[in-house]
Amino acid sequence: PPPTYAIRYYTRTGVEVDLCGHATLAAASVLFHPKKIEDPKQNHKVSFLAKNDVDLQAELLLPPANSQPTTPLSSSNKASRVAMKFPWKNVTPLSSERDGKEEILDMMSRAFSNAANSGQSGFAQYVLHIGTTDVKEDMLIELSEEGFDLLQGVKVDYGALEGCKGYSRGVIICCVASAMPSVDFRSRFFGPKVGIDEDPVTGSAHCSLGPYFGDKLGKTVVVGRQESDRGGLVECILKPDEGRVCIVGTAVMTVSGQLSIAI
Repeated sequence: PPPTYAIRYYTRTGVEVDLCGHATLAAASVLFHPKKIEDPKQNHKVSFLAKNDVDLQAELLLPPANSQPTTPLSSSNKASRVAMKFPWKNVTPLSSERDGKEEILDMMSRAFSNAANSGQSGFAQYVLHIGTTDVKEDMLIELSEEGFDLLQGVKVDYGALEGCKGYSRGVIICCVASAMPSVDFRSRFFGPKVGIDEDPVTGSAHCSLGPYFGDKLGKTVVVGRQESDRGGLVECILKPDEGRVCIVGTAVMTVSGQLSIAI
């Protein structure tokens, strides 16, 4: 069996969260780095045990035999391409006012008050689905593409997002990407409750985005484009039989050293 390491995740404000995609990618890359990655006999898998006994798996993806490096980084062994298996998270729909649907629409109208047609009744026409992930960790709001585009460049009232009681971690706003080649859906992630106004790229959010759009589009592999100022693409390989969402990422080792901590 692969070696197992304990891992914990914290935001920059010190709030502990259950899962972080970039931190998992970085940790796996560091653990894989000392190995001779060109040796296929090596064990290139590792497991992490996160908060609440969440089991995560990572595997170093080896380049094909006799492949030629395509960039200077790929020829230096500093770049690690890692496949990470994260937990599958279903989205439970909100179906009535009792579930808090009106509160969510009010939150959206206040958070994006500078958007065109941003009143509660105005936003309602663009909302296709509202749901929460397991234990109401994240709120997922699917908009029409027209509604999603209305939010671009709009100053966000993060206090309005933070004040909503319907979730504990973040708000995912998303839509189908019908006009983008090789992209299935678009998203943004806001987490003011955990000290992150808007996250550039959120691997953990794709534990629910991947299954949601995979089911909606009838696909087992979906690609999302997160549209923060920095932005990024996330490929999700869906494994429902395992209850996993596999996300592939690349990490580059830029500096190494030793940290001494007085206890």
